[in-house]
Amino acid sequence: MADSPEQSGDCNPLWRAILSGEHPELRRGRKLFRLMSPTARERRRLCYAGFDGFSAPVMRAIGRGQWLRNPHFCEKCESVLAQERGGAEIEIAMLYADVRGSTQLAAGMRPTEFAALMQRFFQAAIKIFTWSDAIVDKMVGDEVIGIYAPCLTGPDYRKRAVAAGLKLLRATGHADPEGPWLSIGVGVHSGDTFMGSVGVKGGNYQFAALGPAMNFGARLVGAAKGGEMIMSEAVWQDVSGEILGEPRSLELKGHAERVQAFVTRVTPD
Repeated sequence: MADSPEQSGDCNPLWRAILSGEHPELRRGRKLFRLMSPTARERRRLCYAGFDGFSAPVMRAIGRGQWLRNPHFCEKCESVLAQERGGAEIEIAMLYADVRGSTQLAAGMRPTEFAALMQRFFQAAIKIFTWSDAIVDKMVGDEVIGIYAPCLTGPDYRKRAVAAGLKLLRATGHADPEGPWLSIGVGVHSGDTFMGSVGVKGGNYQFAALGPAMNFGARLVGAAKGGEMIMSEAVWQDVSGEILGEPRSLELKGHAERVQAFVTRVTPD
């Protein structure tokens, strides 16, 4: 008989407390790290440990070094969450970006050349995800995914995901008169997800966001043409007064009815 979510620990109160910023030890730790690193100008987004200042070497020595999936967070916070299987349902924004025509592109290049091109794309994406306080969810094949949780990114998490999408289009040359060095499409959505640590007890785990909202984001990016960013209605309502976009009715796999979305592009400076 399969365990229920309550029995298996899938819905973990610790995760909800941490992701909401209300965990008592987290709140005490934030106060302590502020006192320990008064000269720090940059801090970890979750625990507030200092990136710089005179206490930075101490922070690194006690395991508060930078997390590889986003250097705005620390290894210690990641390791604590890794030990706690399960997670919590929260609303996040997700950004999907993938390469257009990658199969044909790879067919015309040597494998090492194609790998170097993808590496350049991944490096650009990670830099922008870090700038926008996203967590790198996945880098798979020719696709990157960033997740924006309000508890980590801030209340404007949808806007930050959109800003990152536009920045990524520019970084790949879509605003250049001579055209992009790599054609990509972007999809941005927001919705409830299960966010947490998924894996085998005592074995491998993955920090992940799961649920229909993630699947919908994947459908959006699949509908985006090269140089386009497609946003769901949930995202558009937050940014419609700040950027230009046009409505588009989409027929998406798994949806019986057409879906209303909004499309924007970057223009030369």
